[in-house]
Amino acid sequence: MSDQEPTSEAQGRRLGEALGEQVGGLLGRRLGEALAAGVEAAKPGNDTTAGSTAGGEDDATADGSQGDETGGQDESGDESGEGTGAVEESGRPSSRAELDELSYRELQQLAKEVDVTANLKREEMEDRLVETLDLDE
Repeated sequence: MSDQEPTSEAQGRRLGEALGEQVGGLLGRRLGEALAAGVEAAKPGNDTTAGSTAGGEDDATADGSQGDETGGQDESGDESGEGTGAVEESGRPSSRAELDELSYRELQQLAKEVDVTANLKREEMEDRLVETLDLDE
């Protein structure tokens, strides 16, 4: 039996290694795909796929190429329609009150345009934008 134990242990070890490689490889690929999908969704301009699931992204990508042309225009039209006239004309607010009317996403975009940190709390980002743009309080 002592001859068989090392052989059984070796077989068990090889089987464990093979299973570990398969499971680890599968989990690694799934994690990589999920991270890649998250990074892709977080890129600017990917607003339509940000809320979709990994399975839905393929459908959104296929349909999104046509929908982005008109959908993107509709969304930007809706967002600019919510703002004031001064924001629409110049592209930048002229007072703190106009900053208050912007969505958080719009504030982040504006902050990026003027080199202000965009991952702050809303109030802090507004304060920095007021200082940077020299807006009226």
